Amino acid sequence: MPITIARAEALERIKKERGEAACLMCAICDRAAGPVHAIFEDDAHLVILPRYVRRWGQVMVIPKLHTTTFAEVDEAAWSTLNALVLGAARAAEKVMQPRRCYLASTGSSAGELVQSSMHLHVHVIPLHEPDDKPADIFSWTNGVLVAEESEWKDLLRRYQAVW
Repeated sequence: MPITIARAEALERIKKERGEAACLMCAICDRAAGPVHAIFEDDAHLVILPRYVRRWGQVMVIPKLHTTTFAEVDEAAWSTLNALVLGAARAAEKVMQPRRCYLASTGSSAGELVQSSMHLHVHVIPLHEPDDKPADIFSWTNGVLVAEESEWKDLLRRYQAVW
């Protein structure tokens, strides 16, 4: 079962895995920031199980093209991205059987940070507790879930089976 590590430890691990990469999301897409558990990938997008999460079964959808503002995204690209997000949410519902899923596009206007990236990406977060709130889900104050490689492979297999 996944375990919780402290925020500081998670940030240190990410910093080490990422190295000197200018953009965390680009480094993930380029396989230059630790192992990547890809549910789906094509020439333009990557759908993964991020390795540092607040809720087990979280999925992240990343356009491979380095994009930092919504002004840079044309309607066709946004439509494709959202179709993948919908697919990820449906897969999360089948695999994780949550009460609901949060969908969130997160990023940093302050520049590239260890825990955040200016690069557009969307999280699909399965929620099981009736009182889960955004402040609980998007804060790493209470720690971050990590897992053994065998647990990632099992979860990945389950997601790929329903994708």
